[in-house]
Amino acid sequence: MIWKIAAKEFLLNLMTFKFVVGTILCIVLVAIFVPVLAEDYRQRLQQYDERVADNEAKLRQVKAYRVLTPTVYRRPQVLSVFSQGMEKRLGDSARIDFGVIPQIDAGPAEVNPYLSIFPAFDVLLIFKIVMSALALLVAYDVISREKEQGTLGLMLAHPLRRGHVLLGKLAAGSLTLAVPATIAFIIGLLLLSSSRSASLAGSDWARIAMMYVASLLFVLSMYNIGLLFSCLTRSSALALVLGLFFWVLAVAVVPDGSAYLARRLQPAETVEARDEQIASLEKQFDKDLSAGFEGIAPGGVGCDAGGPFDPYGPMGGAFNYYPALCTPAGFAHWIQRGQMEAAVRMKYADKFRDAGRQYTDSQIKQATVARRIGMMSPTCVYDGVMSALAGTDLADSESWAQAAAAYRETLIAYIRDKTDNLSSPSCYTQSTDAERVAFEKASDSERRKMVEVVDRHTVPLNLDDLPAFRYSTDVIQSLRRAGTGLLLLVVFNVLFFGLSFAAFQKYDVR
Repeated sequence: MIWKIAAKEFLLNLMTFKFVVGTILCIVLVAIFVPVLAEDYRQRLQQYDERVADNEAKLRQVKAYRVLTPTVYRRPQVLSVFSQGMEKRLGDSARIDFGVIPQIDAGPAEVNPYLSIFPAFDVLLIFKIVMSALALLVAYDVISREKEQGTLGLMLAHPLRRGHVLLGKLAAGSLTLAVPATIAFIIGLLLLSSSRSASLAGSDWARIAMMYVASLLFVLSMYNIGLLFSCLTRSSALALVLGLFFWVLAVAVVPDGSAYLARRLQPAETVEARDEQIASLEKQFDKDLSAGFEGIAPGGVGCDAGGPFDPYGPMGGAFNYYPALCTPAGFAHWIQRGQMEAAVRMKYADKFRDAGRQYTDSQIKQATVARRIGMMSPTCVYDGVMSALAGTDLADSESWAQAAAAYRETLIAYIRDKTDNLSSPSCYTQSTDAERVAFEKASDSERRKMVEVVDRHTVPLNLDDLPAFRYSTDVIQSLRRAGTGLLLLVVFNVLFFGLSFAAFQKYDVR
């Protein structure tokens, strides 16, 4: 009997105007959104490839380990088409050197990127707005309409349990809403797969399958809300008003309200306080660096950029410059200077990291409070699940930053190993002992020409064994992060249907 009720209700739903309009609207929006989002992904991927290629080209020109400071980039996520999350709100690059520890960029406090209430332009937005509204419109009158038409009393006059009626309605609603959701996903995947730049791996298909399940659970939870209102009221009009009121709460009020409450309950550190702390650290850093320079013996000719000629090679790197040619005493000076600078910069890298992290952590704590408040809404839970599966959530950004920080340690160890702990000539110059002795004996005019000749003929370092930065989203971790949200969506469905069942048991069919 349950399946007979479900089949009848399902066929009736398919012929309703609201179902046809909702389905067409959902399909059309997906057909419009996905090509635009795929093109946006293609452009971002192209920009990523160009930046990586530019960085590799610069590395091929490095002539001293002193200026070996590569930049690592985060590859855009192909599944951001479904949920952009925080991918565009946070930094996607990090310079690797002695003086900087990579961390996620939190942006200014006035616009906390972790607490943004503005909806992203993605497939997720279609489901949050169109599919959730369609679910409520399908469900709001499934019981109250039968009551108004007098058919509910006739149904229950037969030996038919009320629970079977409700289960039949639930099955019909699930099948009805699965039609547009499935079609939308299929069309979206076909359009995404047809994009030249979008290459989906096996793990991507697994995450897409989980996205599909999450979408069905979310839509079904909104249907169960409409079913509850239909069981609580004797009028379809009243059930519709209550359903639309809940829809506004779930889609707009709760996300905005949770962000507002989080700012009041968990104030974040101000950007002014962070900048003041960083400015204080910079003064102390300059003071310690100057004190370190005073303890180093003068290097003589070739160690003063303000002299009659410029003894330095191309600018760049953690220490800004390197000497193309200097005297033997100048070379000894550079060894002491470089080792001292490296020690000071690494010491203050931790302090600058802690200052920035303190500011970032305060924003993340504020966003965490907002997410916890927002968990009362299926929409907020669904948003978190989709961004976790797409690899565009905060946790994945933090994982990337941690990988970049770990790569920094690897690179520093590589440089120290190649330069005998920053004491070999290749760390600072590729000039020979003979050239440095000749440079000491030459006149100023001869020295200027010698610097130009040495710098012009110095070949770049062989960096074939340079460790490469690798990072990819951990699919298992993504599924684990999404698991809590998926479980909560299941709880929402069970809770709302349980309340509907309890209400229907007392429903007056007269």
